[in-house]
This record gives sequence, structure tokens and C-alpha cells, in this order.
Amino acid sequence: MLRMQHLQSHPMKIAVWIVFALLAALWTGAALLFVTVSEWAAGLLASGQAEQLGTAAATMPLPPALALWIDPATVKLAQEGVLWLLNSARDVLPLLGSAMGWLEPLIWLLWLFGLVVMLVLAGAAHLLLGRVPSVQQLRQQAGI
Repeated sequence: MLRMQHLQSHPMKIAVWIVFALLAALWTGAALLFVTVSEWAAGLLASGQAEQLGTAAATMPLPPALALWIDPATVKLAQEGVLWLLNSARDVLPLLGSAMGWLEPLIWLLWLFGLVVMLVLAGAAHLLLGRVPSVQQLRQQAGI
């Protein structure tokens, strides 16, 4: 009973840990997404399909709905830049695919660092909220 009463006096502590859990879940999902995308990109670069995909994207016409919002000359310039970059990096793309093997451990290290930072911040907020007097304590001090 005493433990439940303590938790009810500081509902913000519960909110801090709920927010931490939600942010940790989002952080983990984002890390997993980045790992998946990096593995896909590494396979694409190693197989040489990135050049074909890039060439197809660089020659794709601008949809009519986007032509109202984006200047076609700017899109054409960007497409020419992509083609030039792909032609310049034609020999390097397969090497980039094999070099991306270190990216997955780096992503998980950054995930760990971010999770530790969130945990420290949540713990600090929990401790600081423990120092804030409850409404009942304030009423007692005020004599109400």
C-alpha cells in the first residue's frame, strides 16, 4: 500500500519511463530500418545494379503534377549530374558495396550510444522528480 501511494504521488515518474520506452522503441526501429537499407544498398552496389537504377532514375521524365512545383530545368540539371556522377564512379561502385560491411556495426554502436543517453536522461529526470514535493506535501506545509 505504501509503495502504491508513493507511485501515485509522482505520476510524472511513470510518464518519464513511458516516454523513454516509446522513444527507445522508435530509436530501435530506426536503427533496424537503417541496417536493412544499408544491407540492401550494399547488395545493390556490389552487384553493379546501382548504376542501372541510377541511369533509369536520371532519364525518368518529371511527372506533370510535379512540373507545377519544380522547375523542369532544375530537374534536368540534377539528372545530368546523377548521370555524370554514375559515369565517374562506375569502377568504384562495386568497391563501395564491399566496404559497407562496417556500416552495420557502426549503426548499432550509434544506437547503443543514443539509448544510453536516453536512459541517463530518463534516470536523471526520475531522480529530479523525486526531489519535487508532492501536492499532499505542499498542502501539509501550507497548512491546508
